[in-house]
Amino acid sequence: MYSLLKKEIKAFLGSLIGYLVVGVFLLVTGLFLWVFKGTYNIPENGYATLDGLFTLAPWLYLFLIPAITMRFFADEKRSGTIETLLTHPISDFKIVLAKFLAGCILVLFSLLPTLLSFLSVYLLGNPVGSIDVGATWGSFIGLFFLAIIYISIGIFASSLTENQIVAFILAMALAFIFYLGFEFIATSGVSYNLEQLLLWFSINNHYKSVSRGVIDMRDLIYFVGMTLFFLYLTSLFLRKGKFKQRKTKINAAIFVIVLMVIFIVSANFLLRFDLTSDKRFTVSRVSAEVVSEFESPVDIELYLTGELEPGLRKIQTEIFEKIAILNAFSSAPIRIRVFDPYSILNREKQDKFIDSLVKKGVRPTTFRRKTEKGIITKYIFPGAVINYKGKEVAVNFLKNNPNAGYELNFNNSVETIEFELVNAFEKLLRTKKSTIAFLQGNDEANRYETADLAEALLPDFKINEITADELNKKSSATDILIVAAPKKAFNEHEKLILDQYIMQGGKTLWLIDPVQVSLDSLSKGYKTYSFPHDLNLGDLFFRYGVRLNYDLLQDVNCIRLRVNTAAPGNPPKFTLHPWYYSPLLTPNYNHPISRNLNWVMSEFVSSIDTLSGNKNIKKHVLLSTSPNALRVKAPSSVSLENINNPPARELFKLSHIPVGVLLEGQFTSAFKNRMVDIYGFAQSEIREKSKPTQIIIIADGSVITNKVNYSTRPPRFQPLGYDRVSRQTFGNKEFLMNAIFYLNDDRGIMQLRGRALKLRLLDKVKLREEIGFWQFINVVLPLLFIVLFGLAFNIIRKFRYTR
Repeated sequence: MYSLLKKEIKAFLGSLIGYLVVGVFLLVTGLFLWVFKGTYNIPENGYATLDGLFTLAPWLYLFLIPAITMRFFADEKRSGTIETLLTHPISDFKIVLAKFLAGCILVLFSLLPTLLSFLSVYLLGNPVGSIDVGATWGSFIGLFFLAIIYISIGIFASSLTENQIVAFILAMALAFIFYLGFEFIATSGVSYNLEQLLLWFSINNHYKSVSRGVIDMRDLIYFVGMTLFFLYLTSLFLRKGKFKQRKTKINAAIFVIVLMVIFIVSANFLLRFDLTSDKRFTVSRVSAEVVSEFESPVDIELYLTGELEPGLRKIQTEIFEKIAILNAFSSAPIRIRVFDPYSILNREKQDKFIDSLVKKGVRPTTFRRKTEKGIITKYIFPGAVINYKGKEVAVNFLKNNPNAGYELNFNNSVETIEFELVNAFEKLLRTKKSTIAFLQGNDEANRYETADLAEALLPDFKINEITADELNKKSSATDILIVAAPKKAFNEHEKLILDQYIMQGGKTLWLIDPVQVSLDSLSKGYKTYSFPHDLNLGDLFFRYGVRLNYDLLQDVNCIRLRVNTAAPGNPPKFTLHPWYYSPLLTPNYNHPISRNLNWVMSEFVSSIDTLSGNKNIKKHVLLSTSPNALRVKAPSSVSLENINNPPARELFKLSHIPVGVLLEGQFTSAFKNRMVDIYGFAQSEIREKSKPTQIIIIADGSVITNKVNYSTRPPRFQPLGYDRVSRQTFGNKEFLMNAIFYLNDDRGIMQLRGRALKLRLLDKVKLREEIGFWQFINVVLPLLFIVLFGLAFNIIRKFRYTR
């Protein structure tokens, strides 16, 4: 075997054709990765990754590997040395195995120069070393396993003929059929069982998993098993008439049966190793639990397709990969179909279909692409519609935070793909809607002021209004209670009902104004006053672990007002000025509720202090000011003169003052050891310690209220968080939606929003200034390496044999 192995390697390295084949492979790889514009181009994509290499290499291997293997047996048959070879005291399979090992070494030899691309991306990272080393090495392992199947197919093709060209074409055709042919047939509308069988035979179906840095034992067993199958098949066809022997047929049947049993058993054996540094392809426990509850197939129609920029292609790829991973844990198949709305040629039908997508909840976004004809603008649909048992849910994958950069928004979108999918699956599996009640009776925000949020919640919740006395009778029927901007103080009877609702495990969302400012007075003149607004809730919140302060916060990061600065008698001239009393609150990046959200618009907001003492309560700040804020104690004057004479900038030195807080755990009743008979309750009915529950408190009622035009019938309301001056909709609704979903989440699905993936980018400045150098390193240098190696090898060989 060793002699055969050396013979094949020397024969390849001693021929000009061998170096031409490897040289062409390296040249094409370098040009596609570093010069030619397109999907595979590393500098153009801007990400510190070698995904382009691992996508391109399987196609190039369709030509490279058949060129390496075509002469292994075909040349032996043509020259007549096959008979001499078969007379050696070595089994046919060992002869085949020796040829196979030689092929593996030669493929590794051709792959070695591509490590220059790995080194280049490593050094070009921002910062240096941003590339995911673990995922990259895992992808190289996957590429090698793909190569060994190609090699085994090539050897098999070479054993069938004595013509090297025929062997090359046959190997290339067989490799293509196994790489993509079966997958193409599987997606042509065949039955589901046949589709799954064909997909299992597809090399690409298994390679996709390994190429992203995930080592799945089922894929490894497939690669090794199929390689052994073709090598064994080669050994059967090596001698004429060997397969007609009865013993050979029995052995072949046993081999095939054993191999099929191993494949079938391994299909139910789930063992995966995620080599990525941030474990991006490791499915969470709750995701596995949710998909295991499916009783019938799930169909996903994805509309993100066509010519996409690198960030959108990354999102598309991640969607496919997440679905593939979730399929491994699902009790029923999750099937995905890609459909381009622009493939509908009839314009009227196309517009009708797009309108139906928008009505279902798929949000389009504008995409500008530079072409030879100029800049083309069209809508793309980075979303999907998921269907299960006749129920449909729309999913939007693209996050568009105006405060985040281009790359960061795409990275944020990738981070939340698992959450968006699993959250949609949970909605489809849900058989009962939870109930949200807006508390009434203390002059809270009316139904028009909370209409935008209520409409957004309707598809997933039952919405109603309730008084404190009604809550006392129906506490078990209310899952989440929202107290939205009350203006009238609570009496002790109402407080006791709210306290006992919490003690029984009720979830509550409080939006409270600790300070009162008369907007009517401010609109009629330049000045008004802020006064403490005592709602008689201080002792309740104090016992739960927070204190709302009687102050107003001013912030440098705030909305702008349009002010007429023209002199009297002149035409109006409006300029924008900061209104410090309307801070744009900063969501906590590290919590699932507020992660990756736009600023939250507020007006006359107060601060919150968290109190220590109860170890059973966890406190999380969800909203805070910017690093440049100012605290003003109430009572104080509030004047529009602040626009013309703002406070000195150096006064804004308070940083990240808490405004919204999440409390989790077991709370102590504010009525513990108190006489409650006078409030109509028996002492024995009072629960002094709560079940595990959650409370969210925000020190600003305006966060939940949308502007309403009462002059129309019915009254019309603006989107929640909409600012007329900047014409921007801030993150109020998304923040409150997340908060409510978090309170209603008993499984931990919202925790998936907290998953963080490192943004791995290339240094664009360094790349732009040194692009020629890196192109030389990755295109010319590998060719020089091959040329110098070939010259050295043949000079040394000639010298040895001349002697």
